[in-house]
Amino acid sequence: MPSVQAKQFSRQVPTLLHFLRRETDRLDWPANETEWQAFARLCEYHQVTPFVFCQLKATENGPPAGLLEYLRRRFYEISARNYRLAQEAVDLASLLQEQGIPVLAYKGPAVAMAAYGNLALRQFQDIDLVIRDRDLSKTMDLLTHRGFDLAPHSCQPDNPKDVSRSHEATLSAPDKTFFIDLHWRLAPEQAQAFCPDIEKMWDRIETIRLPQGNVDTFCREDLFVALCCHGAVHRWGRLKWLLDVAEILRDPAGLNWDRIETMTFECPLARSAISLAVLLSADLLHAPMPVALPIEVQAAERVRVVATAISAELFTRGHTTGNNHTALLGLEGSIASWIDYLWVRYPKWFFEHAIVRIDAKDRALISLPQQLDFLYYIIRPIRLVGKHSIRAARLAELSTRR
Repeated sequence: MPSVQAKQFSRQVPTLLHFLRRETDRLDWPANETEWQAFARLCEYHQVTPFVFCQLKATENGPPAGLLEYLRRRFYEISARNYRLAQEAVDLASLLQEQGIPVLAYKGPAVAMAAYGNLALRQFQDIDLVIRDRDLSKTMDLLTHRGFDLAPHSCQPDNPKDVSRSHEATLSAPDKTFFIDLHWRLAPEQAQAFCPDIEKMWDRIETIRLPQGNVDTFCREDLFVALCCHGAVHRWGRLKWLLDVAEILRDPAGLNWDRIETMTFECPLARSAISLAVLLSADLLHAPMPVALPIEVQAAERVRVVATAISAELFTRGHTTGNNHTALLGLEGSIASWIDYLWVRYPKWFFEHAIVRIDAKDRALISLPQQLDFLYYIIRPIRLVGKHSIRAARLAELSTRR
């Protein structure tokens, strides 16, 4: 049974899509305060509040005063944070480059300028930077010296196995008001097949101008491909990610599709991720379908099946399930890939994350000297069994009380 929130969200999806499509015709706003509050929550969930607020000003009839005031307040709050984070990104990039560490701005302010031409229109929470994995240790030393702390449950950069399995490390700012995601790859291990070789992307970088200064980032085509792969990996769980794609497709400057085809020649699954993004942005957000779209990037039947399932989830729940495994396996489109996932990749992932990977909670339970670190591999399964046993017991107790 859908939850109450899911029902409220699903009723507001057509209205939200109306604004994300840049449509300006008249809307019949609900008089019920609960309904427009649900619309505001849906905007926040999909992180598109600034864009929606700016679109409201072009509509023939305005929303209820309470909703308009809420969206206006959030627009200015988000805008102020965006400008602050953009300044932080420029400062951090300059710091690393001064120390001989090449760095790229990724997502956040880079996408805001590339897709919207305005820092205020794209909501972002953190700073995403891309470095080479060989520079990870030096980068971590510089940032920790500046007061940044490795976030709990993040990849452990001093553990080579952890670095080889992961694609990013997260650090919290000295004042704890934002995080930095340091990327050395574009996707986790199980989704690497959907991302082109990031090392080759370094050969095509461009400089983008922010109000706070210049930063290097991926070239426009690489950025577009990276956004498509990121959305597919997360089953397009936020409409913000799809809006990024749609806004780039709406840009008259366009994309060099011959270049994209060449870049993805060695990565066929990246083409599936791109075709899924283009299809969803055309169907849901009415983005223009590129005339020059190569045949290899046009949607195959398996891609259309995944797109249909994602759209159905959005209209039923107000958002997708976020189950990246089903999205990626659907794009692969073969029984062999499902067998590989069920019998090889998932058991391997479970073993590594449930047994092999030691995190801050294990170390917080008991502090051991470095020479006894191996004991954590015994302590971790015991801790997890105890944790889930207690949780199951509490659930059982609640059921009997009812």
